[in-house]
Amino acid sequence: MPIARPEYGPSLAEVAGPRFRRLPPLARWGGLAVAVLVILLVAVVWVARGESLTQTVIEGPLTFNTRYDDRIERVEAGPGELLRLATKPGPGRGEESLVFRDAGPAPTQDEPAGGPVAQLALRMAGVMRPVREELADSFRVRSEGRVKIGRDYAGWLVRYQFRRDGTTWYGVRALLLPDESGTTERVLDMSLQSEKSDVVQQISEAGSNGPMRTPFYGVAFGTEKPGS
Repeated sequence: MPIARPEYGPSLAEVAGPRFRRLPPLARWGGLAVAVLVILLVAVVWVARGESLTQTVIEGPLTFNTRYDDRIERVEAGPGELLRLATKPGPGRGEESLVFRDAGPAPTQDEPAGGPVAQLALRMAGVMRPVREELADSFRVRSEGRVKIGRDYAGWLVRYQFRRDGTTWYGVRALLLPDESGTTERVLDMSLQSEKSDVVQQISEAGSNGPMRTPFYGVAFGTEKPGS
């Protein structure tokens, strides 16, 4: 039975299958061996990268940690910043920076559902005001709404776009808290800015594609990495 609908034409298996079966047995086995080898190499690289992650712990009134691989380096933090990460030059990558700040105590009022995310949305307006003023006419908000980081954290996220030195940049700003009613944790402010590149070609890929995905989505409150 065909695995693709007729209007979409034959599937890859239907096209390549008969040709593959007509190959000599040695060629068929060789092709399978190459495919398996490629899969194994990809798996080895993936595991090696995961084992070589650097964990950075920031302790203080707001204690958190995050992880990143060798495509990222920790650079000097600016005024009011707790941690600043930047991508190293690499094929197809543009400049990217990820900054972590303390955004103050958790909201004192809960939403009806239990979490304080609605209060974070109100706080985000003040957080973004200096950004709007700095970027002036090139600043454009592209989307805004709730965000979930892992299973345990919830917050409010803004995606925006701007121009710098004639180049398009994408920004992501998130205010994050443990997703529990009555939390006393301080609010974590994460600010990512990504230059448009082959790796980050559109705004949805900022923080979701390339080296910055791990430190952005792998952040955790406290000193223990997620899942440990």
